[in-house]
Amino acid sequence: MLKPQGVLFKDGTDRHFHAVLTNQKIDGGRLLDWHRAKAGTVEHTHDEVKNELGGGHVPSQRFGVNSVWFKISLLTYNIISALKGLCLAGEERTARMKKLRLLLIHVAGRMNRNNCVMGLRLCHDSQALKRMQKVWKVFELPTQATSSKPLRRRGS
Repeated sequence: MLKPQGVLFKDGTDRHFHAVLTNQKIDGGRLLDWHRAKAGTVEHTHDEVKNELGGGHVPSQRFGVNSVWFKISLLTYNIISALKGLCLAGEERTARMKKLRLLLIHVAGRMNRNNCVMGLRLCHDSQALKRMQKVWKVFELPTQATSSKPLRRRGS
C-alpha cells in the first residue's frame, strides 16, 4: 500500500506491504477485492443475532442452556438469511427482522375444517400472498397434496 498523501502511516513510512495466501485459482486483484468487501460485515450479523433474535439475552444461569439458546438464535439467523436471499427481492431483501416480521410472518389468517378438509383463509394484501407463495415454492414441504373435495363417508 502506498499512501497518495505521502508519509501518513503510524511508523513514518510511505509504504506498507501485505501478503494474502490462498489455494483459490482466481485473479489476485479479484481475490483482494472480495477480501476487502467482506471486512466489517460480521458486526452486522452479531448485531442482528444479539439485538433482534434474542442472542444477547440468555434465559438461564446454566451454560448448556444458554449455549442451546444461542445456537437456536444462530439457526434462526441462517433461516432468515436464506429466506431473504432466496425468496425476497429489492428492498425487502435488506429488511431488518422487525420489518420482515410484518411483511411475511404476521399474516392474519383463519384455519377452517369442513368435512375432514382443512383450509386456510388469509386476510392480507396480494403482495404478502405472493411473498408467501415464493417461500412455499423454495422451501417445499414433503407432504402429499390432498384434494379439495370432501372425503366420502363409508357406506355411501
